[in-house]
Amino acid sequence: MKTDEINNKIDEALYYMQNDTEKAITIFDEILEIEPENIEAINGKGSSLMKLNHMSEAENYFDYSLSIKQSSSAFISKGIICKIRKDYNQSLIYYDKALGINPDLSSIIKILKNEINELIGDKIGVNMDYSHETNELIKKGTDYKNKGKLWDALDCYENAIKSDKSCKKSVQALINETKAILQNELMIKTPEIGDSRNDQLKIKSLRLLLIEKNPKQALTIMNIILDDNESDIDTLNQKGCVLFLFDRFEESIECFNKCLIIDENYSYALFNKAIVLRRIKKFNASLSCFDELLKTPQNYDKVKPYQLEILDKLHEKDIT
Repeated sequence: MKTDEINNKIDEALYYMQNDTEKAITIFDEILEIEPENIEAINGKGSSLMKLNHMSEAENYFDYSLSIKQSSSAFISKGIICKIRKDYNQSLIYYDKALGINPDLSSIIKILKNEINELIGDKIGVNMDYSHETNELIKKGTDYKNKGKLWDALDCYENAIKSDKSCKKSVQALINETKAILQNELMIKTPEIGDSRNDQLKIKSLRLLLIEKNPKQALTIMNIILDDNESDIDTLNQKGCVLFLFDRFEESIECFNKCLIIDENYSYALFNKAIVLRRIKKFNASLSCFDELLKTPQNYDKVKPYQLEILDKLHEKDIT
């Protein structure tokens, strides 16, 4: 298989990584049968396995990748896996190695390292410097997070900070971790594979997001696409999702609103807008979005749990 054909196969795998991870893995395997040392395919398969929560198998692929050539993306992925395992010191080592290879990643590495440093410093257990109420909120939030009740976890963490501002740095690490899980719920339509300049830029932004773990640079590419075509609905939606990652909530919602002006039935943006509105506690506005989505039967399984959660939250507010 020629180099161009290999690159096209990698683009195809990236196309499937968002919505059909198993298919993406199959394509990466096809590439690796021909080029066993193709770094992009190895790291791509590792990232796909991480999405499926197959951490040990994913780590094996990143180790294999690093045995061929050191790359910042493989070190970042190794660092994330170590963080999940609570091996925080080793996680920091991997992040430093990634930064040594690519100094342009300093912003994202700083965020990742801050999360680890705060977890190391506090262990998120009982801290005698915090009030009993604050410690209880932190523990309750962590319990919610472990049970998958992410919105309740965020509420507890944010109330802990309101209760005792001295815990802000420590609790912020937990908030960031919970947000990262929520971000995976956002809906992105994978771009069509084509030969135009913008088609290639879209694939590049996907590489930066999914394989190279560089959302800041991906955002730069999205802005280039939108400078050329401000009505590119899929890129606007993707930009909104990345802005959500950086807590730029109002700008994120603005992107989703632009999508819905272009196409009022574009469900990806409506769902993502609802998630961001829920994040900033605009419950009624979020509920309206989810109610609208439920008018289309194929959205039911994805949307209904979010609608019910907000209805419960509004009911609680009425009671109190």
